[in-house]
Amino acid sequence: MITIMKYFTFVILSFFCIMNIASVYAQPVFGPARLQLTTQNWPPYQDYVDEEMRGLAIDKVKCALNKMGQPYQITMTAWSDAQLRVQSGLQHGFFVATQTAERDEYATLSTAIAQQELRWYFGPGVKPNINELTKVNLNFSAKFGSSKWFWLKRNGFRVVKQPRDAKILLKLLKQREIDVALEDEKVFQRELENAALPANFFQSKLKDSKPMGVYFSNHFLKKYTGFLPAFNSAILKCEG
Repeated sequence: MITIMKYFTFVILSFFCIMNIASVYAQPVFGPARLQLTTQNWPPYQDYVDEEMRGLAIDKVKCALNKMGQPYQITMTAWSDAQLRVQSGLQHGFFVATQTAERDEYATLSTAIAQQELRWYFGPGVKPNINELTKVNLNFSAKFGSSKWFWLKRNGFRVVKQPRDAKILLKLLKQREIDVALEDEKVFQRELENAALPANFFQSKLKDSKPMGVYFSNHFLKKYTGFLPAFNSAILKCEG
């Protein structure tokens, strides 16, 4: 009887061990042992505060990856460097970004994690008009290395200066070293607050509204084919 009970117990334990192992292997593996992402310091979307990265976009990225159970590492660097790291294969993805043809050549954009309201900001005394005449007679600028800066250059605007961030861009506009700035509304409003200036200090006009997401390397997505659908699904669970 004792022998039978021992055998029965062994069979039960073996059954549960097999089931647990099968359960582990049945769970879909979407990504690498550690996902390598890179971003820029761009408050309020992502910022480095009290030795912690946080913001509107980065918090949602973290939320999605945590829901997936995906280990990750996020590096904060210059925006041009962030994109180059992904293009050269050193990192798996960068954020937060709008879709462009240049980026589409080497990466794929995720579902939206934020909505960008892109606005023209006009310096003191500058009439809020954008046309074929003003684009060659006024001095325009945007954050250097951004898609906005290159868009201005490609579309025949008279682009001057190479401001490295929105703080310098605002300073140039206030001092009339440039006539018109092109910047994300949330980012520019944040800098106005930091400079103790009223929200309507500059006249502005909405240029367009675009979704922003995470760009993942096409090489990475080819290797981990289930990753992007899983990430997009997790993002939707992190809304609100």
